[in-house]
Amino acid sequence: MPAQAKFKPVFGTNRWIAILAVALALCAGCYDGSEMVKQAQSVALKTRLAEVDLGKFQTTLPRDPVTNHFTAVDIHIFGTVPRYRLAAVTKQLKSDEYRVRHETLAAVRKSTREELAEPTFAQLRARIEKVINGLLEDAPVKEVGFYQLTMRSP
Repeated sequence: MPAQAKFKPVFGTNRWIAILAVALALCAGCYDGSEMVKQAQSVALKTRLAEVDLGKFQTTLPRDPVTNHFTAVDIHIFGTVPRYRLAAVTKQLKSDEYRVRHETLAAVRKSTREELAEPTFAQLRARIEKVINGLLEDAPVKEVGFYQLTMRSP
C-alpha cells in the first residue's frame, strides 16, 4: 500500500484566522445606544392609539317594504387614531364637521336589517371607517366603535 499523502491546505491556517477576524470586524459595526432608544420610543408612540369622538347621530332607516315599519337609530361613534395624530384629527373633524355628519348619516342609512342584526356590526363599522378615512387626511382612523347604539322599531 502506498503511504498516504499528508493534506496541505491551499491557504495557511494563519491566513484563515486573519480572514475570519476581518470578517467579524466588518460585521460588528458601530451603534449608538441612545439613538436606538429614541427610535424604539418613536415606534412605540406611533403604535399607541387614542379614541376620538366622531359624534352622536340620530336617523331613521328607510321603511321596511314588507311590514311598512321604520327603524330609528341613535348612535354615538368613536374612532381610534394614533396618539401622535390626535390633535390634528380633532382639529380636522371640527373644521369638516358638517361633511363628517352628512357622510356618516348617509352610511348609517345604507344599513340593511341583516347588517344591524349582526352582533359585531362589522359591515356597518367598516362602512363608517371608510367614510371617515375618506374625509380625513392620510386615513388615520384604525378602527371604529360605538359608545352607544340604540335601535327602535314600533
